[in-house]
Amino acid sequence: MARDQPAQENAQKQGADALDIPPGFDRDRLVEVLKMKEQANEKYRGGDYFSAKCLYSGSLEMLERCCLHLTKSDEVWEGIKNNMALCDLKRREWARAVDTTTEILQRNSKNTKAIYRRGVARIGQGKLREAREDLEAVVELEPENADARQKLAEILRQLKANRTAEKDQADKMRGFLRGERLDDTVPITEDGGVRKLHSNENAPLFASWIKRSWLQERSGVAGVVTAHVVMKTQAGKELLNTRKPPGSLSAEPGPQMAAQPKAAERPAEPARWVMDDASKSVFQAWNSAGKTLQLFELGKFEVSRSALGPSVEAAIRSCLDKWLPDTPEQRELYKNMEEIKPTALRRQAIQILGLPEEFCMEEEKEPNSTLMMEMELLESSEFTDLDGDGRRLLNVIKEGKQSQNAPVVSELCTVQAHFRVAKLLMNYALKDTRLGLANGPDGLVLRADRMKEPMEFIVGEEAAAAEGEFVPPCVGECLKLPPQGVTEGMHFEVILREGVPIRDMEKDIHSAYSDGKYTGLPDTSGPVSIRIEVEKVVLACQGPTDRAWKGLESIQAERSRAEALESMENGRHKLLALKRWRRILVWFEEIFASRRWKTQGGKAGDSMYDLQWDDEPEKQFAFDPKRRPQEKIPQLLDFEDSLLKQLHDGELCEFARAHAAAAALLGGELSRQHAHCAVQACGISSIPAEVEVKSRSTLAWRLLESGKSTEALSVLKEATALDPQNTELKDQVALITQKDNETKSVSTLEAMKALKQDLIDSFEANDLAGLKLLLQELDSLPLTWEVASETKIGKEVGMCAKHSDAAVAEPAKSIIARLHKLAKAERPLWVR
Repeated sequence: MARDQPAQENAQKQGADALDIPPGFDRDRLVEVLKMKEQANEKYRGGDYFSAKCLYSGSLEMLERCCLHLTKSDEVWEGIKNNMALCDLKRREWARAVDTTTEILQRNSKNTKAIYRRGVARIGQGKLREAREDLEAVVELEPENADARQKLAEILRQLKANRTAEKDQADKMRGFLRGERLDDTVPITEDGGVRKLHSNENAPLFASWIKRSWLQERSGVAGVVTAHVVMKTQAGKELLNTRKPPGSLSAEPGPQMAAQPKAAERPAEPARWVMDDASKSVFQAWNSAGKTLQLFELGKFEVSRSALGPSVEAAIRSCLDKWLPDTPEQRELYKNMEEIKPTALRRQAIQILGLPEEFCMEEEKEPNSTLMMEMELLESSEFTDLDGDGRRLLNVIKEGKQSQNAPVVSELCTVQAHFRVAKLLMNYALKDTRLGLANGPDGLVLRADRMKEPMEFIVGEEAAAAEGEFVPPCVGECLKLPPQGVTEGMHFEVILREGVPIRDMEKDIHSAYSDGKYTGLPDTSGPVSIRIEVEKVVLACQGPTDRAWKGLESIQAERSRAEALESMENGRHKLLALKRWRRILVWFEEIFASRRWKTQGGKAGDSMYDLQWDDEPEKQFAFDPKRRPQEKIPQLLDFEDSLLKQLHDGELCEFARAHAAAAALLGGELSRQHAHCAVQACGISSIPAEVEVKSRSTLAWRLLESGKSTEALSVLKEATALDPQNTELKDQVALITQKDNETKSVSTLEAMKALKQDLIDSFEANDLAGLKLLLQELDSLPLTWEVASETKIGKEVGMCAKHSDAAVAEPAKSIIARLHKLAKAERPLWVR
């Protein structure tokens, strides 16, 4: 068509003077615009449409900046825009061509060239009715335009053919409903439950992009597909449409619900599933239909209801047995609601699996009835099976930094990353750092914001963040999964078939589960996919062997973090704090290893961080950025005083703090050892009083647990001297004193029982030497009235007091006098 060639502007032929351009800057710029436009025309005639459009864009920008106020500049602007639209048509970029021509028509609604080209672009988009309106407008404005008439005739013929095809298809469908079989559908499942419309019966059941290993169990890889799915009844009513926001197909809310604030509309997301899922948690119809489609193909299918809900019934039953068993908590929850319990539990299981309720809630009464399904395959990805059983799948979307010094994510490192946690099948986002609120035509909507800042968190301590900074702990766990390690710039996705704890999603839910408030509810999200985009990684200090080591400053920074964790949320994160305290103690073990030579006759250096090694430092502690540090447990819990004296005052103070804190957080013998180390350090140098008091108090409790109450009181005696006003210490002393007295009383009772029998035996045998020794031993015991009254030893001692030998009688009389005093002290005051 002659009109589709870029026109040579009359102004270019006649010169700049023909456009009445004033002299000066504007004139020069317009000349440049026309020259650049002519260069674009040359590129177009040469078939280089991309370069032509770039030059047109450049000339348009210069025109809009400098020359729009000149005479006939609108005409030049429309000409350039039309030529840009023509380049888009040649490159089959229909949407851009529509946008460009629409912009022209907003200025000049009678520009027939723009109307014509928009009509052609709409034909390319398949929007024949809109294209017909444009071409009819061209014919009305230019009746002699043969090209527009020809295109219009083609569209009318195509629309007529479409109407005929639709009528034929409707007739066939009506026949199918009467029991007749469609002649243009091909079964793609053995039972014929899924049939593809307008398909070739000789076409393969599997598309070319499918790898054979994706369909084999335990092959080490799995295929994951992404597709838009539309489910309709035979009457055309939509039951499911992934192209529309979730909930958009729900019934209109009642008057009471309509008065409530409307939740923000979530973005529409395509469905995603694992091909040939061994857990059978995806509809058979979806899995089978997806295999027959080529990428970006829009296929139409006829599916029986038996290939939908009934095909996932085994997965629903398994979920009910695993996550919703009959427990006392559940029975209490559904007390007096037994009639709705089965339905409520089934709905809960379906929500855990992420299945659409429309096809799974009730048993199919007519499993042979059919629905119409449209499916557009958008993407297929290969995931690596990390465990070989399909539970955890990994797909590295983009590799991170590969340099030798690139930091690798490890425990306690600081990470900045974007992440998205979504239900696997319906792709419903549970947590997405890129989603933000925006104003839509019908209220608030959630939209992806590429400008949002990533979340910053510490790997392994995600749950200890504040409300607005909370990161699901499962994200930190996923960062440790890739075998090659995770570095800055890496994008990857993990599919967890068994899900993650639902408490991981929000801070308040995590706290509620930790407090035992949701004991009757299942703590699982169901199958999820987690996509992570890592932007920055800062490794945590690994001790004296690390290049980031700053001596005492590093220890104090670690201690500050440990104390902060210990005080958060009423001590909920004590285990995380313990991990930090143990790191400090491991660092001290490394420091001791470097200074042990000083206790063997070496001369101390000038600096407290002069680490002396037998080998070169580079060889003994080679820095390996790919190393993933594992948590270490302190092994050295028995120190010589000479070794502790190698620590300077600041270091010794931190050493004592760490052991005291670890002792308070642990229990049993390990706690006693840590407390003993702290007390030992307090004897070496001046340590803050609160540290020594804490360590002695903990040591006393552990000694009491092991039955050493006297030793515990001795330890507490020095603690009370340091802090005489400490009421907790006073209570502890009182309790341990009581326990000590009880212990002594028990031991005295056992001794007196044994002595009583020995006295009887010796008295009957008239063993004078034995009686003397036994009475001496009895006199040395701490007698109490409770012990004397329980053993009733006074009878045997009284017999000895009447003995004819004075050496036996006198000691016995002395003991009788002691017993009388004890008895008198026990009498009530009114008796005394």
